[in-house]
Amino acid sequence: MARPRTEVIFSSDVRNMDDWARRTHIPLTTADALGATYARAHRWFHALRSSLVREHKWSDAPTPDHRLLFSLETSSIWRSSAGLPAGPQLKLQLPVHASSFFSPERRVQWQMVFHSDTFESVRKICPPVNDILNLIQCLLTGVVTISFEERLPEATYRTVRGLPPVEWITQNERDLLQVFGPDHYRALARACRDTQSSFKLEVIPH
Repeated sequence: MARPRTEVIFSSDVRNMDDWARRTHIPLTTADALGATYARAHRWFHALRSSLVREHKWSDAPTPDHRLLFSLETSSIWRSSAGLPAGPQLKLQLPVHASSFFSPERRVQWQMVFHSDTFESVRKICPPVNDILNLIQCLLTGVVTISFEERLPEATYRTVRGLPPVEWITQNERDLLQVFGPDHYRALARACRDTQSSFKLEVIPH
């Protein structure tokens, strides 16, 4: 029997956002409104970037791409028997504009960011990376999800989490209120408390 697998999945398919909007009972707004909310989160993203640089050994990765809010890199968390990095440099990038996540020519770029070891492994031991994931789940619900897949004899069961744990929402209330305002914050908190809203189960028969 295959071991259970957990992975972070990036998808720019707007139908996923629509599905999660119905599930969470938080209606999708216009592209302009989503972009404005994402822009209000810039200060928070920059604070998390600073924390990664100061406290977690990340460094700025020079780039000529003015479309990026920031670009960071660090060495692999895995080490060889000689104590040297046993994998490629890890990268972490975010765009200035939320619309970049939905650009067809940049889809592979964002898949490389979110499907990398940065979000697969590092987020579990590095709080700022996990905060970035959780904040994106709040800003663009359905774009980045966490999938837990278990293969059993009769079917594969895939549990997908689209929103952060409610504890994270409560701990970051002040910052979330500044980004979303009180009405949307309450809707987020309500959805995160409800497992039927924040998770979905997919059963794939064999």
